[in-house]
Formats: sequence, structure tokens, C-alpha cells
Amino acid sequence: MATQTQQKQTGASNLEYDIVAEMHELLQGNSALEQYIQDARQAGDQEAERCFQQIHDQNKQYVTTLRTLLAKHIQATKAS
Repeated sequence: MATQTQQKQTGASNLEYDIVAEMHELLQGNSALEQYIQDARQAGDQEAERCFQQIHDQNKQYVTTLRTLLAKHIQATKAS
């Protein structure tokens, strides 16, 4: 019942909101990481550059996973 009320108020369920919010956080983080990668590159610190790049790449994978999850959830909501 709370989920239905939330959806009526916002147009999205709590879970949909959570997925979108996490995607937003990851995308913002990747924006910052792009600068960190550039800073490490300019400093000549390959280890830091690799570390930031790995985090950036993992975040991209998580965004892809969350997008798929959101699409499935929205599709299931439409079907019901």
C-alpha cells in the first residue's frame, strides 16, 4: 500500500526512485573521476590513474546493470 501511495505522489515506486538515484550518484562520480584520471595523468602517477580508471569502468558497468534493472521493473509495472 505504501508503494502505491508513493507511486501516486511521485510517479515512481520507491525501488524505481532508488535505482534512478543510485544511477545519478554513479554518473556524478564518474564525472569527477574523469578529472581525477586527468590529474593523475598530468602528475605522471600511472598507479593512481589506473586505480581511478578501474573505479570509473566499474561504475559504468553498474550503471548499465541498473539501467537494465530499471527497464525490467518499468516493464513489469506496465504489464500489471
